Amino acid sequence: MPTDKRSQTRPERSHASRCSVLIAVEPPSLERVICHVLRAESGFRVVGGSPKGVSPANQAARLSPSVIVVNHRLRKHQQQLLIDLKRSSPGSTLILLTHSLDESAPPREADACLPEDAVVKRLLPMIRKTALRAADRTPLPAVLGHRS
Repeated sequence: MPTDKRSQTRPERSHASRCSVLIAVEPPSLERVICHVLRAESGFRVVGGSPKGVSPANQAARLSPSVIVVNHRLRKHQQQLLIDLKRSSPGSTLILLTHSLDESAPPREADACLPEDAVVKRLLPMIRKTALRAADRTPLPAVLGHRS
């Protein structure tokens, strides 16, 4: 059967509907946990990590992910990093991982905050909600679904 050239250039439907996620966190063990959580679910595609010598802002500009997950341990100048990430990829939702719930009021550059100890249980629901809210531009609460 002859193949249609247009069908060869179209992306697969399953990949087109995936939410692309850039992970820019320290330490590497936390990055591996996040990658494992995201890759276990359909609908998510990890498009980048934290390679040595590559700026997260440069990666964000090149990849234009749907969501960027970053934590405060990545740089000493956290606020500047967040500003650079938002400038590099303004259409991306920025989720900041924090040490504790006390730090969960997002700085104005971050769209949402999540305590690192809640990553396994809460990151997927937060990304799903941020993707839906990004489509309709509804503001996010600081922490979604966190029980006190």
